Amino acid sequence: MSAVQRDLGPLEELLEERLGLSRASLHLGADLEAVLRERMRARGCADLVDYRRALDRPEVAREELHALAGQLTVGETYFFREWQQVEACVEIALPERFAARPDGEPITVLSAGCASGEEAYTLAIALHTAYPGLLPHRIKVVGVDVNPGAIQKAQRARYSEWTLRAVPDDMRKRFFARAGEDVALRKEIAGLVAFEVKNLLDDDPAFWRPGAFDAIFCRNVLMYFAPHKTAEVLGRFAAALAPRGFLFLASSESLRAANAAFEAAHSHGIFYYRRSDAPQRRAPGGAPRASRWVASIHEASARVAEVAQRVSPHPRGDAPVAPPAPRASPSTRPPAPAELAAIDRALELIGGERFTDAMAALAALPQRAASSARVELLRAVILCQQGDLAHAERACQRALDADEPGDSGAAHYVLGLCQEQAGDAAGAAQHYRAAASRDPGFAMPHLRLGLLAKRAGDLETTRDELGRAAALLVSERQERLALFSGGFPRSTLIGLCQAELGARGGRAG
Repeated sequence: MSAVQRDLGPLEELLEERLGLSRASLHLGADLEAVLRERMRARGCADLVDYRRALDRPEVAREELHALAGQLTVGETYFFREWQQVEACVEIALPERFAARPDGEPITVLSAGCASGEEAYTLAIALHTAYPGLLPHRIKVVGVDVNPGAIQKAQRARYSEWTLRAVPDDMRKRFFARAGEDVALRKEIAGLVAFEVKNLLDDDPAFWRPGAFDAIFCRNVLMYFAPHKTAEVLGRFAAALAPRGFLFLASSESLRAANAAFEAAHSHGIFYYRRSDAPQRRAPGGAPRASRWVASIHEASARVAEVAQRVSPHPRGDAPVAPPAPRASPSTRPPAPAELAAIDRALELIGGERFTDAMAALAALPQRAASSARVELLRAVILCQQGDLAHAERACQRALDADEPGDSGAAHYVLGLCQEQAGDAAGAAQHYRAAASRDPGFAMPHLRLGLLAKRAGDLETTRDELGRAAALLVSERQERLALFSGGFPRSTLIGLCQAELGARGGRAG
């Protein structure tokens, strides 16, 4: 271990503990060492060890963590992002919450990790449009972020044209005005949101009081957190949500059906969560839920070697049966037992959302195994879950370059997820179609294509793709669902397809 690594280690540990950021995420968007040395010099410390000692003083830590948060957290967002979730909040959550709240008691919606305010203001625009005159007395929107600079920008309510790229023209004319080279939110909307600097990990009993919030939006935040800090924040959300309150995460995030405080729900073609009143339970024998779940889908190490390779037959009698996956050529070296064990361990860690540890397990593989298409694919899944889309795409491309037919469909699917997260629906659809073409039994590309078509208003394609997805999900391999379903169980995915088809006069199967 180098001297720099020894100096950075205690600081990485502190940042994970106080800001929640996993060690992997600390290195995603910034040169961590350069940032820390800049703050070290600004604080007048002799070296990083001295700077770490200074952070033990509460008054120093408070200022420095705010400064570091501004440089280490990702604040890129835009207005009307994942609009279907906002529609679900307006059309499903709010009417239900109004019915549950006593007369006169306000509804409160929290944007947790609000960055520079685009999400919170989007909620304010949607709620003001749907419930004119009720904000801010009967409906309150609150935005919190650990970065004081982001909160100051949110309070100024001035943005670049680029952040309005998803805003419809009529909404743009109604709620925004030109302000030099920028665009300003009109005062009647800007005044509807209360912003506050707040660390989601800090105890604040008054803020996080039981039942304080009716809906919480926390999108593209938890993906950067260490697993134990994610659990801590989710516990705080569950306690502060009203009974049966709503939690909206980003489409790329999920609770992997392993958090008993929440249960999955779906409408508007998207998933979200409801606070569950069921007590948290451990699996029989005291084993953690994630470990039991992984054990159930990996009966032997040999099965691990087949992840994303076998093709499921189509369950409908009128459709062609997919050909079996091609056999490895005689020159292909079978994975050694130690390599299978390492891949098995990585899959277990992915199932528990311990993505940094999963990446470390893959990094420990021998070079020949570490560069295989199978391992590159697992690496791409981890990177995509962590929000590191550029490196996820590179890993997918390396998997494709390896030219192993059984993995090419899965690689295209992950590329589609990356493109969809980046806001490129056309590019995502192209990769999903490639995934479906290369792997006819793979359900998830059809599901994503159906949801993209729904958002585009293409009813016929929505019916075709979701009908195909529902049929394929019946016999989709559990290993592949574990990797690519975002943690949602088979029944929930089939239920989503059936609900969307029913709303559009179609049927599954």
